[in-house]
Amino acid sequence: MDLKTSESPQFDTKIIFVTKNEKPALTDFQADTGEITLRYENGLTKIFCGIGEKNSCTLQTIRNTAAKGIQKVFDLKREQVSVLAFNKSNEPVDGSNLALIEGIILGSYRFSKYKSEKPHEIKKIEIAGEQLNTTEIRRTEIICKSVLYTRDLVNSNASEITPQYLANEALELGNSDNIKVTVLDEKEMDKKQLNLINAVGSGSSTPPRLIIMEYIGDKNNNSKTAIIGKGITFDSGGQNLKPTGHIETMRSDMAGAATVLGVMKALVELKPSINVTGVIGAAHNAIGTNAFFPGDVYKSYCGKTVEICSTDAEGRLVLADAISYSVRNFKPDTIIDFATLTGGVVVALGEMVAGLFSNNDKLADKLFKTGEKCGEQIWKLPLYKEYCDSLKSDIADLRNLSKFKKGTASSITAAAFLREFVEGTPWAHIDIAGTAFNEGTQRGEIPQYATGFGVRLFLEYMLSSENI
Repeated sequence: MDLKTSESPQFDTKIIFVTKNEKPALTDFQADTGEITLRYENGLTKIFCGIGEKNSCTLQTIRNTAAKGIQKVFDLKREQVSVLAFNKSNEPVDGSNLALIEGIILGSYRFSKYKSEKPHEIKKIEIAGEQLNTTEIRRTEIICKSVLYTRDLVNSNASEITPQYLANEALELGNSDNIKVTVLDEKEMDKKQLNLINAVGSGSSTPPRLIIMEYIGDKNNNSKTAIIGKGITFDSGGQNLKPTGHIETMRSDMAGAATVLGVMKALVELKPSINVTGVIGAAHNAIGTNAFFPGDVYKSYCGKTVEICSTDAEGRLVLADAISYSVRNFKPDTIIDFATLTGGVVVALGEMVAGLFSNNDKLADKLFKTGEKCGEQIWKLPLYKEYCDSLKSDIADLRNLSKFKKGTASSITAAAFLREFVEGTPWAHIDIAGTAFNEGTQRGEIPQYATGFGVRLFLEYMLSSENI
C-alpha cells in the first residue's frame, strides 16, 4: 500500500468526512458518528463518512470512522482512493488529519499469510488537502506500519515465531547504524545466572533468548528509557497445563515482545533524538523432559529466590530477569514493560482497556493521558503493601503466585511481583492480555486477532516529550 499526499484529489473514488451541520442534502444520511453512505456522481464514487456533531467529535471518532471508510473501499474492490483531508476551517479537533491517517492505515490491515486466495489489495491511498504537514504524515505512516508489523508477528504460527526468530528480527534491525543488538543464548544466560528465563524455556526444543536492542539517538545524553516485552512464543502452561478453551490462542503470548520490536523498528526509521533500550525475554513454555517443576525454587538474576507455585505463571519470571538485567547493565531512567500477563485484567477491564501499574505517579499520569489521546487506553490499578506481602514465600524470598484465594487480585499481585525487581527505578507495567488480541469481530481500526496495542502508546509517550 502506497500512501502519498496531494493538494487536490486525483482518483475517482473519494472518502469524504462530514459533520452533522455540514452534511450534504441526502435524505437517508444524517452524518451520525460512524454512519457511512455511498453515492455515484458523474463518474465518481463518493463515500460519505459521518463524524457526528463537530463540537463532540474526538480523535478516536475520526480514527474509527476512517477505518470504516477504508473498509468500504475494500468492499468495492477499488485499487486506489483519495481521502479528503480536513482543512483549518473544518477541522473538528487538533490532530484530526493524523487520526484520519491512523484510521485509514490501521483499518486497512488484512492478515492473509496462510490463505491460498489472497484478499483484495488497495494499492494507492492519496491524502488530499492544502497545506498538509508532510513530515507529521510520514511519521504517522511509519508508526502505523510498525503496528502492522507487530500484528503480523503475533498472528503468525507459534511454530515459526520461536525465540530465535524474534532474535533474528532484532538482528535485522541491527543493520542500521543507530542501534546495537545483542542476543544472549541459553548458555550465555546460564553463565550470567539468568535462571528464571532459562527455567521457563527449559522444556522446549526451541531454547530461550534474551534480546537487547540499544537505540542511541542522542549520544550526548546519558538518559534512556527501557521498554521490556514478554516474549512467550507459546504458552502451554508447562506442567500446570492449560485446558482446552484457554490454550488455543497462546501464540499471542509474545505480544509484548512484538510491541517492543515494532517500537524499535519505528525508531530506526524515524531517527528521533532519544535513547531507548528494548529488551525481550523470549521463551517457549513447553512440557518436556527438562521442563521446570512446580514447587522448586530458582535463583533470579538479581539474587532473589523464587518458589514456583505454578509453571503457568511464567511470564512474570521471564520479565523479572529481563527487568533486573536492564536495571543492572543499562541503568535506565524509566522502565515501561508490556506483557500479556494475566487473564484477571480481562475480567477487570475487558478487551478495550489495558491495566496500568506503576511505582511513580508522574509516569503513570503521563502514560494515562497519552493513552487517552492516541486511543490506546489504560487504567491504573493499585499496588498496596498487602498485595506485595502476599508474595512472601515460606521457603524462598518470593512466590510467583500470591497466597490469596486462587484468581483473587491476580493482575495486581503479578505486577507486585515485577516491582520486586525494578530496584527503585521509575517503572510502569502495562498488562495487555485483553487488548493485544481481539477474538471478536473487527472494531473500527482494531482488527480481529492481533491488534498491535502498545506501539503507538509508547511512541506517542516518547515522541511527544521530544516534540519532533
